[in-house]
Amino acid sequence: MQARRPFQQATALGTCLALLMPLAVSAAAPEQVAGRIALVIGNGAYAKAPLVNPAGDARAVADRLREAGFRVTLKVDAPRRELQDAIRGFGDALARDNKAVGVFYYAGHGVQLNWRNFMLPVDARIQRPADIAAQGVDVGLLLESLARARNPLNLVILDACRNNPFGRDFRTDERGLSQLDAPPGTLLAYATAPGNTADDGEGEHGLYTDNLLKEMKVPGAPVEDVFKRVRLAVRRASEGAQIPWESTSLEGDFAFVGGSGRDLSREQKEFETDLAAWSTLREASTPEPLEAFIRQRPSGKFAELAQHRLDVVLRQRGEKPVQAAAPPPLGPEMCVSGAATGKAASYSGQGLAFRPGERYSYRTVDLVKQTETARSTDTVLGIVGDEVQYNDGSKVTDLFGNNVRAPDGTRWTPYQFFINDYALGKRWPAQFIVTQPDGSKANVRFELRVAARERITLPAGTFDSYRIEARGVVLASGAQLERTAWVAPERMRGFLAMENLVRKDGAVVSGERIELIEYAAGAPVATSPTAPTAPVASEKNKEQSGWRPSFY
Repeated sequence: MQARRPFQQATALGTCLALLMPLAVSAAAPEQVAGRIALVIGNGAYAKAPLVNPAGDARAVADRLREAGFRVTLKVDAPRRELQDAIRGFGDALARDNKAVGVFYYAGHGVQLNWRNFMLPVDARIQRPADIAAQGVDVGLLLESLARARNPLNLVILDACRNNPFGRDFRTDERGLSQLDAPPGTLLAYATAPGNTADDGEGEHGLYTDNLLKEMKVPGAPVEDVFKRVRLAVRRASEGAQIPWESTSLEGDFAFVGGSGRDLSREQKEFETDLAAWSTLREASTPEPLEAFIRQRPSGKFAELAQHRLDVVLRQRGEKPVQAAAPPPLGPEMCVSGAATGKAASYSGQGLAFRPGERYSYRTVDLVKQTETARSTDTVLGIVGDEVQYNDGSKVTDLFGNNVRAPDGTRWTPYQFFINDYALGKRWPAQFIVTQPDGSKANVRFELRVAARERITLPAGTFDSYRIEARGVVLASGAQLERTAWVAPERMRGFLAMENLVRKDGAVVSGERIELIEYAAGAPVATSPTAPTAPVASEKNKEQSGWRPSFY
């Protein structure tokens, strides 16, 4: 059994430095891209705690990148000065060709100290905490080089999650690397979740890099899909002991190997096929069909829902999800709930669930006239399977707050506007068919992203939230939808606020803001397959409740 790799938080041992690379703005073939530049490093020949796989991993990644059209600089067993010079040269090369895609890959020991992550050169001799900054290479040096280059897309891959690289000379209770948010235009990937360790593997390559090499060869695969497939494969191979993690702020598209561009008619056919499949898979009790579904469409219209169902099935089989370490404290202008106390939502998305008796009161404001138009209150009645019932049971959502049925009879097909796992920079699609009481139907499509972590003040209080920005369209009419929502999954499942705009031919047709004015927590309870038993809401609440979005 080879050494394990840690991914760490504040003062650490092993780490998982897995993915920070620039991305290209196009999924075209390599020869059609202005420039592709990569720096690949594999450090394993440490005097203490040597590693078997990094050198071979780095050479294989370098070969795969060359096949994809990258100009690659490869460093194996690099001392500190050589590592620093290589990073500076990488940044300079990207600055000279500032339209290029950049990829940085590191395999070796990594640690974190005071929320900063360090790669360890092979000549490092760490005996005390102060030696980490003096002898390690700060990942911040790399990020600064990328920022100066101003190129559009970067991938940074950090596969540095081994256990204590210091031997008996120095020990710490922390594990793995500290969580970082990806800088603009960058995808940052770790071999496992922050604060956790990963197995170095017993084959030719480490577990993480072995799967990455396979997925990099898939023609036309968007880079986000590549890493989602890697995450699924590593999770299953490690039986949940290792779950890779990514942070992204990418705006453009990129594929390692060229393929066909986006085809909206094909996407519509895929949606219809996947909707039919999901109607069966949503109740799946074994992981295999869910894994196949996710792998086929890792960024599909039901991938987030399928991932949550897979999590449920695996937990029922005894697999415990990996918990990510808390992110570093942030300033008041960008806050994540619990950061000041070191508590944060887990990477596995185990936030709060809806609870019987939980009550949400909202007010609606017309954004054009700036007048309040309505107030509503919804009380959670109970949970039946994967549906949440409110008030007298005539209003229904899924477990994340997405509409299923409104009191007036309006119905929605399953969709994933609200999801289980939120992370800064995350992007995902949503599509659904809404059927009005008169039988008319509308097909609606959204593209969403987590745009910020910020503090929001509402009549109900002040919350540290994720801000979700969504852009959509009603396919038949061409009406353009703009939606911004604020959520605090560590506090509650319901949304904090939502702003909706409808545009036609570029002009605003209507707009509204719905915001939380009062909230009351209910009693935690496990999801039940039987009918709910929680008290029914009052008659007053029945009359005022049942809000549904005016804009789908």
